[in-house]
Amino acid sequence: MRVAVLAYGGCMASGVSGFADTLSVANHILGREVFATTVLSAGGAAVRCFSGTVMPVGGALLESGEDASGWDVVYVPPAFGLDAPDPDLSAWVGRMHAGGAMACAACAGVFFLAEAGILRGRIATTHWGLAESFAARYPGVALEPDRMLVDGGDYVCAGGVTAYFDLALHLVTRFVSAETAMSCARTLLLDPGRVRQTPYMSLVPLPAGGDEAVAAARRWLEDNHARPVRMGELATAVHLTERTLLRRFRKATGRTPGRYLQAVRIEHAKRMLETGGESAGEIAGMVGYADATAFFKAFRELTGLSPGEYRRRFGLTAGPV
Repeated sequence: MRVAVLAYGGCMASGVSGFADTLSVANHILGREVFATTVLSAGGAAVRCFSGTVMPVGGALLESGEDASGWDVVYVPPAFGLDAPDPDLSAWVGRMHAGGAMACAACAGVFFLAEAGILRGRIATTHWGLAESFAARYPGVALEPDRMLVDGGDYVCAGGVTAYFDLALHLVTRFVSAETAMSCARTLLLDPGRVRQTPYMSLVPLPAGGDEAVAAARRWLEDNHARPVRMGELATAVHLTERTLLRRFRKATGRTPGRYLQAVRIEHAKRMLETGGESAGEIAGMVGYADATAFFKAFRELTGLSPGEYRRRFGLTAGPV
């Protein structure tokens, strides 16, 4: 398998080297070279990555890429602070894909695949924090930002920044075997079972400009989440009727006030599970749930994990479940 890794200014150095290293570990385990990986840049010159690291490359796109049949896989690593994908690099990825190469990308790298038209009318994922800007730029893509990985046959998208590990393990599974991928995961101390981004997602979006009454309603819910809340009380606080509040809140946030309140409560519970020693039952009451069963159900619905599983994965201190 000839694998081209596209390095570009501002990309994550770990997204280049970590992906390539994982495939090299697979080669080592197998005792033969299944994945021949080459790092390329637009002009063949070294690339300055997001961290300031200067990444050497093994060739230029034009030198090695005009004959698309030369690559089995092309991979675009993640980047930080990417405003828009480079159109020339995106076009190159599109040409390689049209020539038969599987197009793969992680995090912001998925923008390059979308820009090339590879994802039009198809399912994709990207980092949950980029979902809003991605959906606005590529409305023709069926974005599912809660998914860690999407394999569309001739393309593979991975969600978060370090999901390049998930992507590399997926390629090992697909082109070698699940057993070899598991051996790579054990060697590199990776969790191969990551299916959803939901445990990592912030449930409460950052405030956006626009409807001041909705902004005030959001602040009121955040300030009063730990006690019983009635929608009539909220509407009175922001000087709207309940019906008008519901309509404007849903238009501005995509949620009802009740669903937003639920997200606020679970987000607070996540922080407490990460840093505190209270039991999940105690936390339920502290974030506004009179019924612990309802809290457990809501927590799993929004994060994909039980409170105990969340604490074991993300807790900074040990605490009771």
